Amino acid sequence: MNFVRKVANSNILARIIDLPENLRNKKVEILVFPYDNVNEEDNLAQKPKRARGLLERYKNKDLQDLENGAWAKAVLDEYENS
Repeated sequence: MNFVRKVANSNILARIIDLPENLRNKKVEILVFPYDNVNEEDNLAQKPKRARGLLERYKNKDLQDLENGAWAKAVLDEYENS
């Protein structure tokens, strides 16, 4: 297995990953290994997650009528005397 090992100042990693405070401004060892655990068939077989309907339980029918005209009413209230 091929890998890369490098000792460098942790400041070069600050733009890439969030480092803990105790590792900042110090020399660190960087190891890069290939990620061989990717299975393309598993990724294709999974259904994409959808957000549709997640907030359904928070719906308030009584407020929906008020929400429909809220923007127009707010504009009239704000700029009526302009």
